[in-house]
Amino acid sequence: MSKRANKNTNNQAEDEDDEEIPEEYLQNTQDKGERLRIRTGYRTLIEDLNNKKHELVNPENNTLTEALEVANTLNKDVRTPREGALDSTAILTISSLARQQADNLNTDFVRFEPIEFAEKLVAFIQRENNAPSDSHSRISPDGWKNLGAAGQKLFSKNPPFHFMAGSFDRDVKERPPKNPNKQKNADKETIDKETIPKKMQSFDGTGGKNEATTAEVERVLDILQKLYKQTDENPICFFEFVLNPDSFGQTIENIFYTSFLIKDGLAKTSLDEDNLPLIEPVENNEAERNKQHIKTRNHQTILSITPAEWKELIRVYQIEEPLIPTRDHTIPPTKKPLIESKTQNSATSRVKGKK
Repeated sequence: MSKRANKNTNNQAEDEDDEEIPEEYLQNTQDKGERLRIRTGYRTLIEDLNNKKHELVNPENNTLTEALEVANTLNKDVRTPREGALDSTAILTISSLARQQADNLNTDFVRFEPIEFAEKLVAFIQRENNAPSDSHSRISPDGWKNLGAAGQKLFSKNPPFHFMAGSFDRDVKERPPKNPNKQKNADKETIDKETIPKKMQSFDGTGGKNEATTAEVERVLDILQKLYKQTDENPICFFEFVLNPDSFGQTIENIFYTSFLIKDGLAKTSLDEDNLPLIEPVENNEAERNKQHIKTRNHQTILSITPAEWKELIRVYQIEEPLIPTRDHTIPPTKKPLIESKTQNSATSRVKGKK
């Protein structure tokens, strides 16, 4: 009853559609019965496509091709827009299902079946060995040999490389072995020559370029010894001894020359109660012992001083004149007097005042 009711409803709708089309247009085209047949065919086709949607998306189903042929047949008689709209709906439905069918299509056209491959392999071996076609028979050693010979053709293999035999022996020149230690030793000697400074061994004045330095060291030692005697052999403040209030450069030179005295054991340093450095000369016998001791033990201390610190030390120690007289570099140091009387008197009074 429901199908018949739907059919009657469709017929009524078709009749209403016919009434909407102008009569003069219908006279030049088709009669109502022909157009009703075309619309019924399209609606039936669309309904069948929607009902069988799950079956039609299967790639192995060819019903879409038949449906497309039916739509093409109906399209030949289409004359009005109504039937044209139904034709578009049918083609759209077919194309949508075709796209889904293409998505479900497996592109692996050559599928490997292990069982089928094994059966063909056994059949090939039996055919090569003229063996009976029995699937349960064992493969003979000759069968495996023939299988290997047949499969070898499928694998490319480069031929082995052999040296060409000649009528003479090739003389290969042997390279002399390299000695890496030789180069390392040479580099080490070069570095040592460039980095190791020459050491001053004595103050005898035979050092060539060091003659002026040696004379100044002897001069500083003589000044230190005389000041030491003037202070009743009491240690002298190191900063008062080396500071020059008139020249920062002369102060650096005094520290430099004094370091040679301490290095060779001709003078020694100590600390007072306030942990300030003191310096005093060493007697000859003790100096010889110090020289022997220095050969086995050697300690170095870097003393740095800035111009600001130099000025501060001069202010704190109230130094007006240097204990080591200012050197005049235009006059050879050996021709200068060791200590001027004025400097000597001021140094003695200052050291005694400290005491």
